[in-house]
Amino acid sequence: MSSTAEIVPIAWKQVGPPAAGAAAVSARRITERAYPLRYLGLVVLCLILMKPILVDQDPSLAPLVKAATAVVFSGLVLAHLLRRPPLSPAFLLFVFYRLAFLPPTLYHGGDLLNWGYATVAQVSLFLLIELHADAGPDARRRLLRVIADLLLAYLVINYLMILTGASRTFTMDGQFAQPSYLLGIRTRVTDCIFTAVLVSALYDSGSSRRIGRRTLLALAIGAVQIISLQVATAAVGAGIGVVFYCLARMQPDGGGRGLVSMRGITVMGLLVNVLVVGARIHVHFAALLGHLFGKSVTLTGRTDLWDAAFPILGESPLFGYGINYSFGAFIPGASGLAWQAHNQYLQLMYDGGVAAVCLFLLLLLTAGAHVDRTSLKPRARAVFIAVYAAMSIMMVTEIYTYNMALFYLIPFLGARAGRLTGSADHEGSRSR
Repeated sequence: MSSTAEIVPIAWKQVGPPAAGAAAVSARRITERAYPLRYLGLVVLCLILMKPILVDQDPSLAPLVKAATAVVFSGLVLAHLLRRPPLSPAFLLFVFYRLAFLPPTLYHGGDLLNWGYATVAQVSLFLLIELHADAGPDARRRLLRVIADLLLAYLVINYLMILTGASRTFTMDGQFAQPSYLLGIRTRVTDCIFTAVLVSALYDSGSSRRIGRRTLLALAIGAVQIISLQVATAAVGAGIGVVFYCLARMQPDGGGRGLVSMRGITVMGLLVNVLVVGARIHVHFAALLGHLFGKSVTLTGRTDLWDAAFPILGESPLFGYGINYSFGAFIPGASGLAWQAHNQYLQLMYDGGVAAVCLFLLLLLTAGAHVDRTSLKPRARAVFIAVYAAMSIMMVTEIYTYNMALFYLIPFLGARAGRLTGSADHEGSRSR
């Protein structure tokens, strides 16, 4: 039977007198029965690679986690060299995608350490998924369970912090002060909600239940926090997710063709970004924005950021400026930490140019093609499509590639969806 020892070797040996041997056997039985002790190695790995934002804001914890990430990366690379599992095309694309940010970061004197740390953490998470996908059914189930439970734990703790008012004040250059919780500010909390629903649904799809308790908890605690924090972006995303889930469930196989497919959603998301950010099509729905979400056509000032971004991006369109080249570049009249463009594709253009955008789209299309072709259970496929559609549209006003690698879990898991859920590509895949 596969075990965590395949990834992180743990030796249990009986040494010394019989009493010591009996104690070792007893301790082993306890760890085999107690959760999360029996998954302790995997839990620690996921905690390090998917740490909540509050850890990054702690000056004593952040350096320790960065050092631990380097150790984990080294161990995962060694495990890969020893076991030599096949790497998915999406994994190789992701590596090239991260490398696309390196030349402009070096050329413009950007934040090389930040690029390196984020790259190591994200590649490690993908490599962890690749290793488990090839390690047998027990290892795959274990990985999905640990990630799902970890994200659910984050959401529960985050909501308790909201209820008790236990938060830190986050400011940008003395402006835009707002509370920050375990998962960060309001819009960062929603990163976790959608991904937690996806991973929980994938894990629950391996059982005979119509809908599992993890999926129900993720939906309930997520909805409560969206309402409590009044995040309009997440509310829109939730609505889009419901629509696409229903559309996918109308198809007997749970979707996977045309617009109701991962590849179709990638194209749709890019088109919506162009129409809103470039053509400003949303100005024709000003009354609807104001009535439903209390938003003006500036989308809380985001259109001002996009207008400021266009001439900056025009000066270096092919390769961008690198990671953290110039804080405050998109904020008219501001400086300091307010640096992001508040749009996924504009931010990728700034960080890595057209090269990074193209590799990003290739990554999404490649991973999406695997999900579309693999014979997932209809309900699991529908959730995959719903969550991806929601986050693809939310990219219009937010960026989803820096926080705990949570958005990247979609293509990471998608690239190995067939193996992780027990549906190999060559067994039961639908023809195209």
